[in-house]
Amino acid sequence: MKVIWNAPQGSILGPLLFQLYIDDLPQITNDNNSKIVLLADYTSIIITNPNFTDFENSVNKIFQHINEWFSSNLLSLNLDKTYYMQFVTKNSSSMAFNITYGNKKIAYTCNTTFLGLTLNNTLSWNTHIDTIIPKLSSATLAIRALKPFLSQDSLRMVYISYFHSIMTYGLIFRGNSH
Repeated sequence: MKVIWNAPQGSILGPLLFQLYIDDLPQITNDNNSKIVLLADYTSIIITNPNFTDFENSVNKIFQHINEWFSSNLLSLNLDKTYYMQFVTKNSSSMAFNITYGNKKIAYTCNTTFLGLTLNNTLSWNTHIDTIIPKLSSATLAIRALKPFLSQDSLRMVYISYFHSIMTYGLIFRGNSH
């Protein structure tokens, strides 16, 4: 008899069970220059090292540990959603790395979305701003269309739930805006 373990999609238990299942993943490395960050079903590995060779060795070593952890936990890594980003200053360029998982090369990207924030490899806000402008435009249009039909208090609730939530999302990463 084949037994299948799962939680229904969208259930309250799904995220909790997933978190319990992978909660030991951050402990697979004891490298002081790396940190594995888990949030819901997002997993990010942050690695810092000013030495190019040491950095590349650290990355490949951590991917080896991840590969072993995934294998021992009967999981697989979706390589179509796996990539790396090298943060650089505006005056420098990124260096080519040969980062592999198993026998496959990990793709490089200059832009990524991390918890709803669009980041680029220079940590400029331009890409994120370009992403939220259409959302803010839609929010403004919705508020303008609802204005004749709603009270000031109701419009304020629409503003806070729609426009303001877009503007303040990720505020912790941008710093204090007051």
